[in-house]
Amino acid sequence: MLSAVFLAAFDFNVVTVAIPSIQRGLATTFSEIQLIVAGYALSFAVLLITGGRLGDLYGRRRLFVIGMTGFTIASALCGFARVPAELVGARVLQGAFAAVMVPQALSFIQVTFTHKEQSVAYAIYGMTIGAGMISGQVLGGLLVSADVLGLAWRPVFLINLPIGVLAIALTGWLVPESRAPAGLRLDVGGVVLVSAALLLLLYPLIGGEEAGWPTWTRLSLAGSALVMHLFLQYERWKTERDGSPLLVLSLFRHRSFVVGITIAVAFFSGLASFLLLLTEYLQTGLERTPRAAGLTFVPFAIGFLSASLASARLAPRLGRSILQLGAALMVIGLLALVAVVDRRADAGAYILPLFIYGLGQGNLQSPLVNFILADVPPTDAGSASGVVTTVQQLSFALGVAVIGGVFAASLGPHAAAARYGEAFVHALAWNIGLLAVTFIASFALPRRQRVLRVA
Repeated sequence: MLSAVFLAAFDFNVVTVAIPSIQRGLATTFSEIQLIVAGYALSFAVLLITGGRLGDLYGRRRLFVIGMTGFTIASALCGFARVPAELVGARVLQGAFAAVMVPQALSFIQVTFTHKEQSVAYAIYGMTIGAGMISGQVLGGLLVSADVLGLAWRPVFLINLPIGVLAIALTGWLVPESRAPAGLRLDVGGVVLVSAALLLLLYPLIGGEEAGWPTWTRLSLAGSALVMHLFLQYERWKTERDGSPLLVLSLFRHRSFVVGITIAVAFFSGLASFLLLLTEYLQTGLERTPRAAGLTFVPFAIGFLSASLASARLAPRLGRSILQLGAALMVIGLLALVAVVDRRADAGAYILPLFIYGLGQGNLQSPLVNFILADVPPTDAGSASGVVTTVQQLSFALGVAVIGGVFAASLGPHAAAARYGEAFVHALAWNIGLLAVTFIASFALPRRQRVLRVA
């Protein structure tokens, strides 16, 4: 089930490393590159809540298989695309099928394991998201530089095929089917309204900065707020009428859910922009190859994976303090990185700051989902999972738009290589501010999780 989470995170990040190679191979314009990156994120985020609810209604295993099958086929279409339009269309399909398969993994954890077992499962879930994001940078750089069989950038998509086929083959053997109790129906009106609201929100966030924030972007954002208000009113009416809303509004009565979602917005907004802008700084500002840029992330990966594995043991003992420890370590890592960038130090100087940052991320990200979903009943697993993963994707887009805008403004219109370090430091300052929000908000969470003390 976690293969869906890994592939979705991997494909969100791997394209950033492959962009120069794609531009050369397909002769793409910058606007087409934007669509290749944004089309995936847009369709993924818009359909996540719907994908989670479909799993509740028609079976989580069934929707996982449908989503993984479609994602694997879409990956093949990406890998064999001959013109930019084909790659854009295949990326949109990838995102749509990712939205079908990813929420089923969180729902599966909730309905399959007891509260005592869930701490380990959630820790591995959080680790998988991070591992997918980091692998997108590291493995993507290696694949592009290796030019496997002369295919240039295409292996970054084709590598999904064996993983997808294996996951589909094993699902029937290993994964039990589950669904919500009989009586629920698909909320078509809710699907239309929430999809429209998210589309109106995400499209200007993803493309507004490059377009210079024209009038249509502001109108779209205002329209998103209006349509989201209509969606919430409709869901309230739907709950009273037949008890089958797309979004279960009672989720927001749980303090841990609301506070956890707030922390997730701050955390994931900073994380997505950090990974993207560090790659941009290394490849463009320092003119490193994709392989060298990817290998720079290895200390980060080691720190993250080590802390993620340890967090399953530490979280039950430390409670919410583990989130605070993670945020503090990430801030220390970023402050050290600022010093390295200011000195334009060599590659070895990045090892310790990125390792510390990775340790912090592992201690924060892996236990966070457990805090968010601790009080959610299993019958609402799909709706809650869709909300969590939608918030994650929204935060990615928001972080890239806002902090990416800070980076671009600091860089100036001519984008001189000498200014990349200064622009990156300004972006890091915003990341530090978001981590401060994460640290402070964590005090509103319950002190302890309902989890097993792992031996």
